[in-house]
Amino acid sequence: MTAIRHTIIGLPRSGKTTFLAAMWHLIDAGEVDTVLVLDRLAGDSTHLNEIALAWRRCEEVQHTSIASEANVSIHFLHSSSGMKIVLEFPDLDGESFSWQVEKRTCPTAYVERFGSDGGILLFLTADRGLDGITIIDLAPAVEGDEPQAAVKHKEWEPGMVPQQVRLVELLQFLQMPPFRRVLRRVAVVISAWDVVQAPQPSPDEWLKREMPLLHQFLEGNAGSFDFRVYGVSAQGGPLTGASRDALLKRVASERITCVGLDARPHDLTSIVLWLTQER
Repeated sequence: MTAIRHTIIGLPRSGKTTFLAAMWHLIDAGEVDTVLVLDRLAGDSTHLNEIALAWRRCEEVQHTSIASEANVSIHFLHSSSGMKIVLEFPDLDGESFSWQVEKRTCPTAYVERFGSDGGILLFLTADRGLDGITIIDLAPAVEGDEPQAAVKHKEWEPGMVPQQVRLVELLQFLQMPPFRRVLRRVAVVISAWDVVQAPQPSPDEWLKREMPLLHQFLEGNAGSFDFRVYGVSAQGGPLTGASRDALLKRVASERITCVGLDARPHDLTSIVLWLTQER
């Protein structure tokens, strides 16, 4: 049986490495039931074990740099159907994706990874600074007659492009040659979901409110992308003080939170299964 292959996309510090660490622990430890089980691993288990150990200890998971990227493929098995699924982490370093946006180039191997009809896990984070402030947003702060301090002019550069614009660009690339344009499933993973204040909206509502450009792009390109949005807290909360102490007392796999349509509360593999199921 040919395995269905899915790929990760995400900018720097969007939660990809922490997600990988949590998922590796989840399927290796067997502390909670998962819809997918481990078939085999292709890649460097040393790196996986190191980041999973840091994750279990509630330590900051070290993010990978371009110089130390490692291709890792987790091969899953859907035990009830016998279906085989592969989740590829080809570029753990988000700088590779930033490079695509800024330099308009990518390696041939990256294009080849999207040669199949597999889905995409698109990562972004809820734990971020203000993204794309408009004049309307700033108006309340500058009203009145008080003189404003002079702002030093800074030349525009590609690194100033807002997060959601970059993500739209990464998806637009997949609609143009040399990529093969097909209908792909996209699971939008909002990491650091625990920082979203109560009452929490649904992940889809959050995306529509906080990143309207990305949400509108996905909705407006239904011929290319079939998407769902998930909120994920792979760590479970802040890794300092009393919060860290409380997390260490919990069953590690139960620290994981996964919110979204048909998602199991602690089961990250349910996202991967949705990417695979027939439309």
